[in-house]
Amino acid sequence: MLLAVEVCGVCGSDVHLVDGVTAARYPVVIGHEAAGVIVAAGPGADESLVGTRAAVVPYVGCGKCGLCVEGEAQACPRRRVLGVDLDGAQAGLLAVPSECAVALPGGVPSEIGAILTDAVATPYHAIVRSGVARGQTVVVLGLGGLGLHAVQLLVGVLGCQVIGVDPRRRAREKAVELGAALTLEPGDGVPRTVRGETGDGADAAFEFVGSPGIVDAALRCLRPQGTCVVVGIAPDRLTLGLRQETLVGRELRLRGSFGATASEVAALADLVATGRLDLASSVSRGYRIDDFGAALAETRDKRAGSVRVVVDYR
Repeated sequence: MLLAVEVCGVCGSDVHLVDGVTAARYPVVIGHEAAGVIVAAGPGADESLVGTRAAVVPYVGCGKCGLCVEGEAQACPRRRVLGVDLDGAQAGLLAVPSECAVALPGGVPSEIGAILTDAVATPYHAIVRSGVARGQTVVVLGLGGLGLHAVQLLVGVLGCQVIGVDPRRRAREKAVELGAALTLEPGDGVPRTVRGETGDGADAAFEFVGSPGIVDAALRCLRPQGTCVVVGIAPDRLTLGLRQETLVGRELRLRGSFGATASEVAALADLVATGRLDLASSVSRGYRIDDFGAALAETRDKRAGSVRVVVDYR
């Protein structure tokens, strides 16, 4: 499929690529949160989709392994990521396999469709993987774009009680605006405060920071048989201060979560189209491609309080 890009989000991982923190196939066109109009269909693709608006799931699997067959390309051991291993969307035109294109309902603007693919779908995927049930108590550590969307999904869709943790006052305020019951600054006292608020601890904790020390704190926030889902990516070794006997005796669960599936992006698009998920405040600002440097700078400056910045090609 060939997509005429209408909107592409600017992500923290784009900053890492530009700054050389994250390895990539250089030179590479960045941009992995895209939505636009399908303008051409390649061999074997459905030509009736030409003219359809679509969001693009940025994970390209091998297409042959069991995970790809099950629609789990993000977990394929040979996966490639648009904007990292393959040229991405900050170029106006984007060629992708047809299975990466998710048709957008009429009620989903392209700027929302673009950020659905990562900024919203990544926390959604983590929530699905966690097994969190309606009304449970959850801790969200890290209230950037992913963490704030996790708060919104947990509160608005699942009716959970959410405790948010972040050092930035504006991020904590935003979490409260989105429905968090309590917010805390990070520190040694967070697990104790969480247990004090919940009794035995939280049902689940999500780590969106990318710090092994935060993972340890997240585990300490949990009730017996609670689940910690690690979404933040870091090159550091995961060394836990938690005693092994505590992990075993409390039957705690620790799992990673990466990206999202095309079916999950489609489910999110349906939530938006039917009014069950309001992402109107998620796009902080739109830039033209000539101002990409400014878009990147705003994304880099975490103090700015932006949820998601996008580049608009329309």
